[in-house]
Amino acid sequence: MQKTALTKAVALALLAVGTGSAFAQSSLTLYGNIDAALDSVHKSQGNINGSLFQVLPQVVAANGGSPTATSTATGAALAKGYNSAYADKSTVTRLTSSISSVNAIGVKGVEDLGEGLKASFVLEGQFQIDNGAQSGQDSRMWGRQAYVGLTTPAGEVRLGRQYAPMFYAFAFATVEALGGADLQGAGLVVNNLQVRQDNQLSYWLKLGGLTGALSYSPNAGVDAHISSNRGQVAGAATGQIVGGQTAGNEATGTGNRGQSFGAFANYQVSPDLMFNASYHGNKFGNADLLVGATGTLLYKLDKYSAYSLGGKFTVPDAGTQLSAIYHTGKFTMDSGTDIKVNTLALGAKHPIDKFAVGAQYAVSKFANFTKGKDTSLMLIGDYNFSKRTKLYVRAGYVKDDRGDLVNTETAGLQLAGGPLPLLTGLGALETPFFSAGGANIDATTRVVAIGIRHTF
Repeated sequence: MQKTALTKAVALALLAVGTGSAFAQSSLTLYGNIDAALDSVHKSQGNINGSLFQVLPQVVAANGGSPTATSTATGAALAKGYNSAYADKSTVTRLTSSISSVNAIGVKGVEDLGEGLKASFVLEGQFQIDNGAQSGQDSRMWGRQAYVGLTTPAGEVRLGRQYAPMFYAFAFATVEALGGADLQGAGLVVNNLQVRQDNQLSYWLKLGGLTGALSYSPNAGVDAHISSNRGQVAGAATGQIVGGQTAGNEATGTGNRGQSFGAFANYQVSPDLMFNASYHGNKFGNADLLVGATGTLLYKLDKYSAYSLGGKFTVPDAGTQLSAIYHTGKFTMDSGTDIKVNTLALGAKHPIDKFAVGAQYAVSKFANFTKGKDTSLMLIGDYNFSKRTKLYVRAGYVKDDRGDLVNTETAGLQLAGGPLPLLTGLGALETPFFSAGGANIDATTRVVAIGIRHTF
């Protein structure tokens, strides 16, 4: 978007606080996305028998908030009497943000410095349309992106909070826009640092049809103590969520904790065909993954690594988009145990005049660990009033198979479930399935939404 009256108002506001150099901006752009929907999320009864999600609430209530090996039996007895072996079925109707695409507002600018040099910046935040509040990224004002860059004939360097390179691999390949209903983002959200990172230095290069990026962060957002509760106030005992507001502290003495590396390459073979690949790795530095109000140890995390392959093909003349994304990730524990997650997602979308219809399918599975699996299907319907505004419908489901019970490092506490509900319960997903609708373990979750999306 070129300078509109609103964009010019932003420029004048910058001048008002004393930045006279704003006159030299080659361009200043205000942009964003507004997405709101009326939706319904129905969860069938789920089986959590024998798992942490059954035992922990009763243990905490009976033992002052700290489950122990001796108190687990008490918790199990309470659970049996309480009949909590099953997560209750539920139906929730909501006015919800970010179903089709995540709400955002941003300001970006570029200044031509001459001789092939350009300076740039991006400031981008996220908000809830239903109540106007900041959302995600611990309510940071510019939690989505906040970086400054320098473009040269040899490429571009960016410094600040940025998307991880792997994010772009998914964004290029999906037929959707990585909103709450985009099943093709399933592998991406296994580890939040695959989405955004603090303290990132990245290098970008474009050569013909090839776009590539490399990134490094000395601490992308990992604290010595990791909380499994994204809604919990961070503290010394409970820890920080991965990617939390102050988890990226680069204080002396953290060793390699939080170091992150990324790579991305996208090759546009023709206007109709592209392929891409990405890599992500981060070090947890034997951080403690904690649960509960007083911080009970589940695992000590050592590192994580992941790879993705993706592609998209647009059928000539018909305009039909076909896409596929494969992702594999591995958490390595201090004990030497690995947790491997594999995800395959397929998508199709076909335009019919102002309409578009399509579908996405995804299967995500622990290759070891619980061996739990999630199978998902989402139906897509859009009516495009214009290039900027659409009315949309999304309807789909996810079926969780809980797999086996596995031990944690605290005696008597076990876990079960597929990647979607289990990792959501452990705080790994910044935006849980269907914009925080969530899913029950060993259950089917059905969702339907009708909404409006406008970009500017």
